[in-house]
Amino acid sequence: MSFLDVLKKNKVAGLDIGSFSLKMVELNPKKKGNETSYELVGLGYEPVPYQSIVEGTIMDSTAVVDAMNHIFYESKTKTKKVSFGVSGSSVIVKRIEVQKLTPAEMHEHILWEIRPHIPFNPDEVNLDYQIIESNDIPPDRVGVILTAVKKEKLNEYLNLFSLSDRSASIVDLDSFAILNSVMANYEMYRDKSIAIINIGASITNVVIAKFGVPVFVRDIAFGGNHFTDLIQKELNLKYEKAESVKKGRQVEGVSQAAVKPVLDLILEELKSEVRKTFEFYRSNASDGSIDNILLSGGTANLNQIVDIFSKAFDMPVEIANPFNNIEINSKKFDLEFIKDMAPVFNVAMGLAIRAVGD
Repeated sequence: MSFLDVLKKNKVAGLDIGSFSLKMVELNPKKKGNETSYELVGLGYEPVPYQSIVEGTIMDSTAVVDAMNHIFYESKTKTKKVSFGVSGSSVIVKRIEVQKLTPAEMHEHILWEIRPHIPFNPDEVNLDYQIIESNDIPPDRVGVILTAVKKEKLNEYLNLFSLSDRSASIVDLDSFAILNSVMANYEMYRDKSIAIINIGASITNVVIAKFGVPVFVRDIAFGGNHFTDLIQKELNLKYEKAESVKKGRQVEGVSQAAVKPVLDLILEELKSEVRKTFEFYRSNASDGSIDNILLSGGTANLNQIVDIFSKAFDMPVEIANPFNNIEINSKKFDLEFIKDMAPVFNVAMGLAIRAVGD
């Protein structure tokens, strides 16, 4: 069986379970020289009822399962295997360095080294790690990306799949999925230091990568809902109208002049959190340089956000397009919808690129 046959056999649909909506991507892998390219074969977007998911916690599993079933039905996705991601306060990601040992010794050594870095009881979490090679690590040591997810959090999500007719084949981190999406779509960033800022509904993921390898990850309890909530409060609007105003749509009785200071206020809070994140990273890295910022998530569509971030951090900023290097059949998919909604699909795209066992 060829590599491509294995990849097709083990392919998954990527499902981003967000607090505002579900996003689904299914890809068909294709061999292109020494690279694997991808064709879009399934795409879905489904809002979830308000507060059925709050800051990553499942509050109404029935409503979320209904949304899951609907998104797969509408997209005509046939695969039963699903890759999903987690993020938030129940997830810990650390990069450490350990002594280089034989493969047989390394596993136990890493599990021992993990303990001081995980602020949870080891019995309460699922642990995993990835050994990475890097030029800035001494030859007698190796870098390790540690991840820990609370079992309670993971079981909440796994319960959704047990209530549906899909199987959760891969669990990833939202931050790593975003990075996978960017690396698959932008070859130019594979040899640079980049910061990807994914502004979700309730959580903002920040992942800093060098040469395609994550070196720093932080999840900030801040997202697009904060914009909506403040607009509701300051302009005395209902939730639906506040959402429309946030997205730049015209709402009767609301002027853009009234909206701008509210958006500026909340954007200043977001920039402050990102600035603190960068400062912490630089204070703990031998080379804390960042060449480019890529914005992702629904809030990346805010008017002038690219210019605002570029001026604030004095570096090039662009919106990450998860379909930048993906083959799309214009007769099958609505290209205008994809263009307008592209930033919200970065997590789902990165999850879809994964294959069982890779």
